[in-house]
Amino acid sequence: MNKLINTDFVIYDKANDDVLQDSYGRVILFGNKDEALDDCHGNESVIPCTELSDYWKQVITHQIND
Repeated sequence: MNKLINTDFVIYDKANDDVLQDSYGRVILFGNKDEALDDCHGNESVIPCTELSDYWKQVITHQIND
């Protein structure tokens, strides 16, 4: 079973409690913080996936284990 690690980053919109996802609804994980920052817009921020709410952690864990 794969686990979340703090060196995987997501683009997070705190105001809407949402993360950047692809057209299939999969959360986009970045292995490089600078790369994630380049894709950041408006009120979004880059955070380690381990700092997300339990809901989003579950979504990502399910995604990487499928």
